[in-house]
Amino acid sequence: MSINRISRFWRAPLLASGLTLLVLVTVFSYQQITPFGDHNFLISDMGTQYLSFFTSYRHALIYHNFQFYSFSQSLGGSLVPTVAYYLMSPFNLIVLGFSAADLPIAITIILMSKITAIGFTMTYWLQRHFHTTQIMTALLGTAFALCGFVAMNYFDLMWLDALIWLPLIIDGLDRLLNDGQAGRFFWWLWVSIVTDFYLGYMTILFIGYYLIYQLFETKQTNWRDDLRQRWPRLREIILTGLLSVVSALFILIPTALGLMQTAKSSHAWQIFLPVPQFGTDIFSQLALGANTYQNRLTHAPTIFSTTAVILLVGAFFTLPSIKRTTKVHTAWFLGALLLSMGIELFNTIWHLFQQPEGFPFRNAFFFSFALIMIAMQAWQAGPQHVTPAWRWRLTLGLSGLLLIGWVTNWLLQFKIPVTTLMLSLVSVALTALVLWTTKRWWQTSGLAVIMLSELGGNFSLSMANTSFGSQAMYQQAYSSEYTQMTAVNDPDGQLYRVDNTNTLINRAYQEKYNNYNDPMLFNFHDINYYSSTLNEKTRVMLDQLGLYSRNARRISSEGLTPVSSMLLGIKYDVLLNRHGDATTIPNHHYLGMGFAVPSEVTQLQLSATRALANQEKILQLLRPQATPYFHDVALTTATSRRTQSSDYSYHHRLIFKTTATGPLYFDDYLGLSQYSSITVNGQSVTPTVNADDSRLLWHLGNFKRGATVRVTFNSAHRQLSGQVRLASLQMSQFNQVYRYLKTSQFVPKYHARGWQTIVSGTMQNQQARHWLYVAIPYDQAWHATVNGETVKTKAALGNLTAVPIKPGHNQIKLQYHVPALLFSTILSIIGALSFVIWRLLSRRRH
Repeated sequence: MSINRISRFWRAPLLASGLTLLVLVTVFSYQQITPFGDHNFLISDMGTQYLSFFTSYRHALIYHNFQFYSFSQSLGGSLVPTVAYYLMSPFNLIVLGFSAADLPIAITIILMSKITAIGFTMTYWLQRHFHTTQIMTALLGTAFALCGFVAMNYFDLMWLDALIWLPLIIDGLDRLLNDGQAGRFFWWLWVSIVTDFYLGYMTILFIGYYLIYQLFETKQTNWRDDLRQRWPRLREIILTGLLSVVSALFILIPTALGLMQTAKSSHAWQIFLPVPQFGTDIFSQLALGANTYQNRLTHAPTIFSTTAVILLVGAFFTLPSIKRTTKVHTAWFLGALLLSMGIELFNTIWHLFQQPEGFPFRNAFFFSFALIMIAMQAWQAGPQHVTPAWRWRLTLGLSGLLLIGWVTNWLLQFKIPVTTLMLSLVSVALTALVLWTTKRWWQTSGLAVIMLSELGGNFSLSMANTSFGSQAMYQQAYSSEYTQMTAVNDPDGQLYRVDNTNTLINRAYQEKYNNYNDPMLFNFHDINYYSSTLNEKTRVMLDQLGLYSRNARRISSEGLTPVSSMLLGIKYDVLLNRHGDATTIPNHHYLGMGFAVPSEVTQLQLSATRALANQEKILQLLRPQATPYFHDVALTTATSRRTQSSDYSYHHRLIFKTTATGPLYFDDYLGLSQYSSITVNGQSVTPTVNADDSRLLWHLGNFKRGATVRVTFNSAHRQLSGQVRLASLQMSQFNQVYRYLKTSQFVPKYHARGWQTIVSGTMQNQQARHWLYVAIPYDQAWHATVNGETVKTKAALGNLTAVPIKPGHNQIKLQYHVPALLFSTILSIIGALSFVIWRLLSRRRH
């Protein structure tokens, strides 16, 4: 290839990158996004998950403290699923160029880099696939980079990598189909799976759709003869794809084993029904402004790719120079992709056999890819050849579809402003005018202006009503909070947990921020965690102890009691302040990470809903006594009246006397109370989290025995008996439990070495009990030794660990090995070597 041809070839991809970057800079400057202003992306998953994970990732790389097990993921868990799900993108290395307080700026740079890369790779593929260096490839590449899927889901950074690699994978498949060169297909598919296995799985499904489409398009003879002739090539494609997947098993198998411990492993039969997922509301997605941040969790498939693309796709089916069979194959291709989103059964299969909880139709960008491919084919065939009648039909037809979509959205309460609809209709008119009435140079230039304006406008409209965070406030608050937390964050030393719920960075957010991932953000150990990789058994156990869990992805430390704090190894409560001097309050019932327990602890079954009863069972097991530890109140007055609320129909007023000296707790078994309405002696005692309609063991205050207490609250309960319990923990009796257990406390240290995390320490078993309770989630990946001898652990209290011990002195050592990591790594090496050897032998034969 000559220098001039090389220059022409790379001109369009570079132009697409430049145009994409221009649109992004314009939109971000208008929205005042950092570094172009003070706004940052402390929104949705970006502010609650990605920022924390990136901060932890940066810390691990800079301080060479990378571990495969993290005690900052609630009580602890494998980091492999989290890393595989969120952190494998090579673009994430950009965080190394920024301080921790400036990571929101790094996130903007990562976002811009990824979207710009999408424009480059898509343009690259269009040129190679259609054998052209026309500037239109750059415009269509930019359209893919800024398509509706990107504009709606830009704050879910991990998904964008799939759009970067998709054109390169399809280019590799094209080359393998045409001349048998398999290297590009193998390696780009491998990169896609490794950097984003979730959408990598979807990409494999799309490859199947695309391959079938190409087989129909290139069929030369009857199907039997054609398949017989093509079978060697098809076998190469299948084998290449299979070996690529095998080569990625080093991350797929450990990740799969980790995800099997999350709520993602559960299924409901309803998600496999062949019922429709959307209706005529999808027509609104053909124009800009169909979605905003407010409806990010629920909307029709985001297939917007500019008006020009839609009109060109329409032109494709009317151009006489395009064969009828090609039109039929293309129609089936688009229909199959649309059905894959439109039927719940198929959509469930596309989403790893789960229905997404928010952010639906994560496979919508494949449809945009197909639309752009078809639009390019129509452009090459010449839109000027569309007959005048069809020009009017396409223009008016698209306008009609937009009106239908707009009306449907209004009926569904997803109201698109009339001004946005008018803007879309004007775009249709202008695009049609340029597309049907101008010649090539003016046509390209006019379309460039309209398409870039649409893409920028759609991206900006998608940000409407977004509650951006403040970068200046975040920098200041993060630096202050990190300094204050250094007193209690011990990433490689004594293992203990800290409860911290009054963090400073909240003021940098406009959205409600519940600090779930602060342990990863500030490198300490707590109970809070929010991630799709949260261990479900751990979450359920903590919920049974009375801690607040909004859903299967979140667990909070709200709901801790002296009992659960002791059980879970809480050493300090930390109260931060803006002056930089945190107050560290020791937990006077801290017993390290465990203590000696009777064998019954491995057989104890916790109630699904009765937190106080569960804690009573545990205390009675640890130190049996004739009287209860939790004493029910002596109710003297109970009145209720109807309210105007449909959710909380009853207002209850209780007057009672406490029967024990200690903290008083409110336990609603069914979670039908409005916690935000609770008052105690006329004072509001609202939780820091919105626990309304949820279960939460709520502390109402500390009272002496015989104190008169007045409690009011709203609830959906009509009768409270058997559904709500109020009881006080007799602290003098609980202190006896603490002193009894203290002689066998286990205060371990931990450190990471290679692929292993090691927890070790000593304890004295003076009560001659048979088990050591350890407040680490039970996992068969932990290898335990006692005094140098291997022992078998058991689950305790639902999902914590019990280690068999002997009387007297015990040296305990727990080593965590990532399940199947060595085995899967060997398989990956075998897969990669098999591919290389196979291709070398094939090359020699030919």
